[in-house]
Amino acid sequence: MTAKRNSQIGPLVVIALGFLVGAAAYPYLPIAALDNKLGLHLEVAFALPIAILVLHLLFRSLWRHDRIRTGNGAFEATYHAIVFRTMVFVFAMHALLMLALTDAMNSFGSHTWGKRVVVVMFGLLFIAVGNLLPRTRPNIALGLRTKRTLANLQVWQQVHRVSGYVAVLFGAVTAIAALAVSRDLMGGVMSLTAVLGIIAVIVTYRRSSRLA
Repeated sequence: MTAKRNSQIGPLVVIALGFLVGAAAYPYLPIAALDNKLGLHLEVAFALPIAILVLHLLFRSLWRHDRIRTGNGAFEATYHAIVFRTMVFVFAMHALLMLALTDAMNSFGSHTWGKRVVVVMFGLLFIAVGNLLPRTRPNIALGLRTKRTLANLQVWQQVHRVSGYVAVLFGAVTAIAALAVSRDLMGGVMSLTAVLGIIAVIVTYRRSSRLA
């Protein structure tokens, strides 16, 4: 019961924080850069918090109306944990954007490392979600949903176990590359890792489907 309550409270806290950060940054947004347009100011300040809210409501609705999902209560916790981690990532992007636009961290040189922080956060998101993918079960919202994976639990588990490993590896490589590799090489390293990971997932899917 406590875990379920936390899965409901956590997203609401993130949504509220998103709107609070947007409201706090709103008076300090650069007027000239936004063409003195009120609507544009509101969009910049609250677009991502609204996206977080929509994300939360959408996946809650998909869960309630899912007629194909399998598994016990543990999968429900995994499902909501993946959505929550995605919401936290979007909130972190929003907070960083507000800091950049209001020049709140200019004294720390935020404009020089801000882009790398975004890439690091992106990598951490893949690590966080990848750790949870092996615990997922067939459903209509998350994962690699094909006729075979949805119809066969064993195929689903094998594919998403490998997908989880791939996501964690890609996330780790992405985060490390953002911190230690030049910008010219960063994209190449990430692309190569992504391609190799996709190949691994495809091979696993084909092999699992033949054996099922």
